[in-house]
Amino acid sequence: MDYKKIRQKKLYEQVAEAIEYQMIDKKLLPGERLDSVEQLAKSFDVGRSAIREALMSLQAKGLIEIRHGEGTFVRQLSTEDITIQMPPSVLFDKKDIEEIFEVRELLELGVIEKAATRRSQDQLMTLQKAIYIMSEALTDHQASSEADFLFHTTIAKAADNQLLVTMLEHISKPLADQIQQTRVSLGTTNPQALEQLHDEHIAIYKAIERKDDRGAKEAMSRHLATVKTMIFN
Repeated sequence: MDYKKIRQKKLYEQVAEAIEYQMIDKKLLPGERLDSVEQLAKSFDVGRSAIREALMSLQAKGLIEIRHGEGTFVRQLSTEDITIQMPPSVLFDKKDIEEIFEVRELLELGVIEKAATRRSQDQLMTLQKAIYIMSEALTDHQASSEADFLFHTTIAKAADNQLLVTMLEHISKPLADQIQQTRVSLGTTNPQALEQLHDEHIAIYKAIERKDDRGAKEAMSRHLATVKTMIFN
């Protein structure tokens, strides 16, 4: 069997990641000036070329501003700038997946009520589209999984909180492979379970359509309980 080679991170990537984490942890604040290239090189115990490459990488991501003659400054972070580094799902064990799913439950149950009252007509149409794709692609597990992901992230967007969207997108990705594998398994052994998922998505959609926040939360809670059982049992 051929395996894809694991690429080690380059020095400048490690430096850039370390500086970015300092920003996320509020140890480097917006407007704050970074140390000079020489000082950073000494702190990280790397060459100045690695520091320059790291700063260029952070500048390309919009995280810092290099002002010629003045220095390098931290920019004001928006939620879109925040990245969450997570390993591929294949590296997670069962306990990791369970913990990630718990976070997903907290996030989705936290946003569903606001999504039901704040959703736009366009977002409602996107939910309809996702449900249609899932119903037409019950045996196309990749397409149905992508539509499933679209359905849930659209609900997060409807809550009008970009940080929650960013967090949900990142924690959902490690679960995407598990969900797809579950769909493949169910399609072979228990196709009725896929129909149950479809019915639960419709129930969530109908509650959001009528702006029933409590009903939407109850429908989402039932759906997540079903998904949890399918993944872990």
